[in-house]
Amino acid sequence: MTASVDFAPLSLRIWEMNPIIRWAGSKRKLLSRLKAYWSGVTTRYIEPFCGSACLFFDLEPDCAVLGDLNSELITTYGTLRTNPEDVCAYLQNLPDTEQAYYHIRDLEPDDLNETEKAARFLYLNRYCFNGIYRTNQAGKFNVPRGRRTNDADIDYELIGQAANLLTRVELINADFAVTLSQCKAGDFIYLDPPYAVSDRKIFAEYHQNTFSTKDLERLSDSLVELDRKCAHFVISYADSREARGLLAPWNPTRVRTRRHIAGFVGSRRHAYEIIATNLEDFSYAG
Repeated sequence: MTASVDFAPLSLRIWEMNPIIRWAGSKRKLLSRLKAYWSGVTTRYIEPFCGSACLFFDLEPDCAVLGDLNSELITTYGTLRTNPEDVCAYLQNLPDTEQAYYHIRDLEPDDLNETEKAARFLYLNRYCFNGIYRTNQAGKFNVPRGRRTNDADIDYELIGQAANLLTRVELINADFAVTLSQCKAGDFIYLDPPYAVSDRKIFAEYHQNTFSTKDLERLSDSLVELDRKCAHFVISYADSREARGLLAPWNPTRVRTRRHIAGFVGSRRHAYEIIATNLEDFSYAG
């Protein structure tokens, strides 16, 4: 049976928007805190490490720029924005079985058209272990299939919502510095870089161009430049030696959250993050 996909305008919605993609390091547990920095009075919403873009989907800004170095992710968002009906139709024909999962995982994205690439990405993201995106040295996605749960079914209604919201977005497949170079006064930028900490292992994302501690100096320079331009930014990062050094000039706040990556839900541990901003005189009262 083919599921019904709703592409009605977002103005008719009465429920909150959720991200369509599971992502290691997602900030869904911190949304209540992060939303407090958003005034809504801004030129654009910009996110250079968008991933699942959970804050973007929750805020539903009128104008946004989403950037990421992951080309499959950006291709998926772009194809959903322009051709959601075909993506959903293709996706609905992919069986949820172990054999099908590994067959689809082994497909070469370069041999697929844009619709097939997007459907493959959404399928693997939904059914892989914990929504992890990881590739081997050859750049091939290699995450095993996850354990089947009652909420594993693909939410086509949510995809319809996302497709409408993505029409407001400019998409950039590039390094974070390229996305940030477009920022100007009045923009609101949320930065959620992959964790790169030297004193312990925190999983965020593995691929050929993984963000590393070597990129932190560039990120620090970018924050200074954003502040010089009078653009407003908020950044979240794992509480670590690197984060404390990087974010010390920007009103850092230490918050408690819960990690999403573990073999079983009961094994997922609480941890601390640092949220920092150049917004003057901001204090979180939650």
